[in-house]
This record gives sequence, structure tokens and C-alpha cells, in this order.
Amino acid sequence: MFLDNTNEDRIVLGQQELSRYFSLFSHFTRLKLVQKVAQAGDAGFSHIVEVNGLHEGTVRSNLSLLKKHHFITGNLRSNQNLQYKINYEQLDRFKKLVDDYFELLNQNRFPKQVKQLFPMNAKIKNYADELVKQFETIPNERKVILEKISNYIRSKQEQNKPVNLVYICTHNSRRSHFGQIWAKVASDYFEIENVNTYSGGTEATAFNINAISALQRVGFNVQKTVNTENPIYHVYHNDGDEPSVCFSKVYNHPQNPDSEFAAIMTCSDAEENCPFIPGVELRVGTTYDDPKEFDNTPLQDEKYDERCRQIALETLYAFSLIN
Repeated sequence: MFLDNTNEDRIVLGQQELSRYFSLFSHFTRLKLVQKVAQAGDAGFSHIVEVNGLHEGTVRSNLSLLKKHHFITGNLRSNQNLQYKINYEQLDRFKKLVDDYFELLNQNRFPKQVKQLFPMNAKIKNYADELVKQFETIPNERKVILEKISNYIRSKQEQNKPVNLVYICTHNSRRSHFGQIWAKVASDYFEIENVNTYSGGTEATAFNINAISALQRVGFNVQKTVNTENPIYHVYHNDGDEPSVCFSKVYNHPQNPDSEFAAIMTCSDAEENCPFIPGVELRVGTTYDDPKEFDNTPLQDEKYDERCRQIALETLYAFSLIN
């Protein structure tokens, strides 16, 4: 037996490993990806990017996570040519671990709730804990707007459908990325499942370094994965699970959903310059002052921190109303 009560360390290790696997396979998309790879065998194919109607970036992110934990092996040969295959030895090991888990559970030797292996970063968790105590500082007129987001999320849950939230501002460089990242944090903080967060703009620039620095001061681990004029960043709020993938893009970029989503307008310019957004189910204007006005001034960091905090506070409030 992989787990036994003769060695407490082995039981703890087994619980942690099982927790990782449950985290991986509790996601419908990842299950479908494994199924698609198994159906394709060792052949190169491109149809995998069409899984569950998801966009290529989302599928690629989930493939990378499965590969990281050795459930699949393979390479991205080109933008549209994916060649992967199943690591059946690892899947068999996973099945053995699950079988052992239930045997231990029946003997009352194992906790009934599998804890997540990837807890939220402690600094970010403490930051959020403090903010949820301050919901009364949000003006009532803002709460009315934010509750529209809450109602949308709840309605999608009732339909058993994914919740797709796209945060939009003009340059997709500051406020919209704050929204995308904090919505992902809020969904984890309040344990609201099947929430996908995105961002976009009316034009593409780059994820602003001052906004990145503000996130790092909160505790986020920000890693640049593609070094170009418009870099791609992975922003982690926990110890290694799925990051927020952030780079500047127009709101209708292929990375973003083209139907069944809520558009959350984080600046007045985007609200004015996007008179019509195809595929949107809900459009909400939660406009915020632009910290860009304080770039290269003594107030720069203070104003970016202030905007990051405001968006975090209001996003957490919206998600707090779901359950």
C-alpha cells in the first residue's frame, strides 16, 4: 500500500500528493484534455484547441499544468500543432493513491476533506482578510453596481455554466489587469468554482511595470515568460497552481471568450469607445481613476497601491455575495 499508518510522514506525503491530483482533476477542462489526448494517441493534431469551446490560451495553460505534473508528455510544435501523449504510469499511480485514500477513509485514518496543496500566499491572504472587514467603506451607489456582477455569477452557477469575466480598459495595462487578477483571487478566497478571468482593451500596449510592482508589494509572484515589447507574465497568488496569464491585448483577442461573458469596464474611455461588444451577456461600468496620471511623480507608488487596493476591495465584495 502506498499509504500506511506505520509511517506518519508517508501518510502526510500521500495526502499532499492526493490533494494536488484532486486539484488537477477537479477541473472539467483538464479532464476533457486528458480524454482528447487519449483519443488521439501519439498522433499530432490541432483539434485539441477546440476542447469544450475554450480558447487556445486557456487550453494551452491547462496542458502546461498537466505536463508540469507529468500526466502528459509532449510539445507544442507550432501555434496550431500540438503533440501530446498520456503518461499512463502516472495515471495508474494516481488511481492507486485514490484507492488507498478511500481504504484509509473507511478506517477513519484519513481526513474526510482533502485540503488544497496550493494555499493562498499568506501575505495576500492577510491582505484580503483585512479588506473584507472594510466593505462598509464602499459607497452604496458602488455596491449597487457591484451587485450586478454578483448576480451574473450566481445566475451562471445556477445554470451550471462557466463564469467568464472580462475586465476592459483602454490600454489593458493597469486597471483591467488588476481586475482580472483580483477576480481570480476572490474566486479562490470565497471558494467559488468554475470562474475564468480575462482582460482586454480598445488597443494593445503592455502590462505596465508600475502596476506589476504594486501587485508584487501585495505579495504576488510575477514571472515574465515571454520577453517582447508586450511581454507575457504569469501572476501567482498561491504556491504554484494556475497563474493569471497577463499581457496587453484588445478585448476581442482570441485569448478572450467571444460569447457568454460579462464585460466589466474599468475606465470611462473604454466605456465610451466600446459602444458594442459582440457576445457579451452583461456589461457593467465600474470605472476607476487612472494611476497613470501619477507616473514619474513622488506619489506614483502610493497611487498605484491605492488603485490596486480599491479594485481588490470591490472585487472581493462582489464575490462575497455569491454564497
